[in-house]
Amino acid sequence: MFGSLRTPIGLVFIGISDRGVCDVTFGETDEERYLTRLSKRVPDAHRDRDALVRALKEFEAYFAGQLTQFTVSVDLRSVSDFTALVLRATKEIPFGRLQSYGEIAQRIGTPTASRAVGGALSRNHVPIIVPCHRVIAHGGRLGGFTGGLAIKRALLRIEGHTTL
Repeated sequence: MFGSLRTPIGLVFIGISDRGVCDVTFGETDEERYLTRLSKRVPDAHRDRDALVRALKEFEAYFAGQLTQFTVSVDLRSVSDFTALVLRATKEIPFGRLQSYGEIAQRIGTPTASRAVGGALSRNHVPIIVPCHRVIAHGGRLGGFTGGLAIKRALLRIEGHTTL
């Protein structure tokens, strides 16, 4: 099932499986293209806002500055064990806080794997819920972001960061 909502960063599509949110996509405006891509992971995907009520409400509250931690279930079945480990560690970064790729690597017990952490974050299918936008490069540099740096900055501004 999937739904969408308009946000300050544009249209956001949210897909869910039987285990939870499995996809968050921004930068896509064509529902059919989104559905085609989502169907590769959720074969019976179809529009169903009712099934997404909780997720949509949490996203609306986040963008309104009223939610600091998502509580919806997340489905990470489609990623490798290493990527899932990185995503779980990233999900623990508190609202308004930043961590470096190296700090995530340290937290998961692979202190020399900061580049691998960056690669895993580039495969994050549930951005914002798993807040990869809160991960920055060593020395406070912004680093990368699959959705583009303008969106990363916008998400960080929502969380109170104005200097990045």
